[in-house]
Amino acid sequence: MTRSIIAHPDADTNIKNLPTGLNYFTERGYSQSYPWAEVKRTAKTVTLAKVHVMRDPDWKPEMHVGGFCAHCSNQLEQTWLFDRLDWDYTRTVRATNLGWSDRGTIFVEGRAVEFYDYNF
Repeated sequence: MTRSIIAHPDADTNIKNLPTGLNYFTERGYSQSYPWAEVKRTAKTVTLAKVHVMRDPDWKPEMHVGGFCAHCSNQLEQTWLFDRLDWDYTRTVRATNLGWSDRGTIFVEGRAVEFYDYNF
């Protein structure tokens, strides 16, 4: 099954109404993902501001009996609505041999993806 990504001029994303003209990063959690926007860049670091999103009412999780109590069969199709950029909540990521990271957390440049793992 492939992830549904909505076309966006600046980044691959599943966030509707995301502001254009910014460089986005996606923080990779264990099974979830969180979007960030670039604030400042040096040769070896990038400072990121948190992108806050709200659940899109057009997307409803399809829950089925299974797992611990239920299984979401359409979680790869989830979409979110842009809420705001939090310029006060920032993180600085560093260039490594494997890409951008901060204390072991990987950040992927050029993507703004929010993903909540309903099946974890």
